[in-house]
Amino acid sequence: MRWLLIMVAVGAAGTTGYLGTVSKNSFSDYSGEQLDLLERELSQELAQERGSSHAPKRSAKQVERQEQLAANQQLLQEERQRRLYFFLALGLAGAAAVAAFFLPGGASSHPSLRASSDEDARLLAAIGDPIVLREGARQKAAALLGVSPEAPPAVIEAALQAQLQQRDLSRMDGLAPDLQKLALQQREELVRARDLLLNPAPSKPAGSLGS
Repeated sequence: MRWLLIMVAVGAAGTTGYLGTVSKNSFSDYSGEQLDLLERELSQELAQERGSSHAPKRSAKQVERQEQLAANQQLLQEERQRRLYFFLALGLAGAAAVAAFFLPGGASSHPSLRASSDEDARLLAAIGDPIVLREGARQKAAALLGVSPEAPPAVIEAALQAQLQQRDLSRMDGLAPDLQKLALQQREELVRARDLLLNPAPSKPAGSLGS
């Protein structure tokens, strides 16, 4: 039972680390009060844009603005979910770790666990393996740009330019300052996603190979 609790604690801790780093988006730096304010502003802006959608003819700029507002609203909801899951995973990790620590009996009272110690060690190592975490970050970066992680550099660059063009600050005239700041943060996030996909994974040092 103890080994199961340890695995749960490590798995939850790994999930907490992922949610606290890799899965962040442009809204992650905002406080709860700021998120509430932004959500109200986004809802008002989106309601106005949707109200004008009944006009006989809408400009491409109006369509792009409505799509951008809807995308920002979706990101805001994802950030709220990320924070909820983060605290749930953190609580689970802490509870499992405490339960494993106070559980009576040790490895000597469960000799059958020794046979699977190597397998458990590999599992625990895999959960916190930097390669696994980096691959998760690459998957998120690719999804952000709308490409596959193995896409050619030219495709990744083209996707980046298309995304940056949609978030051109010159098209954000009339938006609230917070939304303009958000657009700038999203541009920076897209550039970081491009850099992550184009930079190869660091190779293993020569000394890490067995003699």
